[in-house]
Amino acid sequence: MDKTNFEAFTNLPALKKNAIQVCGQEFIDNLTKKGIYAKDSEFWQEVNRKLNVPDDAYEIKQAREQAEREQKLLEAKIKEQAEKQRLLANKKEIHSKNRKGWKITIFKLPESDITFGKNFLAECTKEPELLQNIWFCNNKGDAYSRACSFVDEFETKEEQLSIFIEHYTVMKDLYLMIIYLSSVDQHNRYLNNSREKSQENFTGISCWNRFDFDIVNALIAEALLEFSSNKKSLIMNKKGMKAAREILQRINIDRVERLLEQREYHEEYINYTSQLDIMQEQEEDEE
Repeated sequence: MDKTNFEAFTNLPALKKNAIQVCGQEFIDNLTKKGIYAKDSEFWQEVNRKLNVPDDAYEIKQAREQAEREQKLLEAKIKEQAEKQRLLANKKEIHSKNRKGWKITIFKLPESDITFGKNFLAECTKEPELLQNIWFCNNKGDAYSRACSFVDEFETKEEQLSIFIEHYTVMKDLYLMIIYLSSVDQHNRYLNNSREKSQENFTGISCWNRFDFDIVNALIAEALLEFSSNKKSLIMNKKGMKAAREILQRINIDRVERLLEQREYHEEYINYTSQLDIMQEQEEDEE
């Protein structure tokens, strides 16, 4: 480390001739007479002490060089952004077309420097406030093609989302009912060092996870389900259980009342606030 600090402070390699250069021949000769040579760590300690080299000279240099690199990157980014703004301020519209409710406009940009070298831009707009720029293309055909790809992909995703929402609206209640009725009780047997099943250590009900991935994820996002620790089964928490029981109570299916009666005790579990519930609420508040 002493050699490294010497090099960082003097910008010279840690060699004896360089030590002589900055400290003087007489000083180095005195070290040699004492049996202290350039191969020894003590030699560089004495040299650094002579030059008042800080113990953290290397770290200081590293920090300074990192700051200089970051400053250069920032300056380059600011310059690039300014150039983009200049080009956009002077863009000239070539033509526009409509596609799937979007307006695609192709612009010719003024000659840019070597930073970009691409002088065409496509702008995709859709009411009320959707806007997407397809940046810097080689020619107007490339710009229009990329804009069309963006519009097609966007609309495909929107259509898929719409279909999923319709599907989920129907499947949500069915999933909750099926998961609820096919699950078994789960208890945290380590809570309070007790292996007995009780309201205090009740954590929910679980079943094997063999359901549609997107539906399950949506139910998890609504905090109605969660994965078990090994990800192989699903845990329906109290919120999910309450929703499932309410759905089952509303539908007209033979024997559903009997099934609910068999799990009537779940109402006590759902309405009971355990120490574990309090801890989880505190963790959520902290997040």
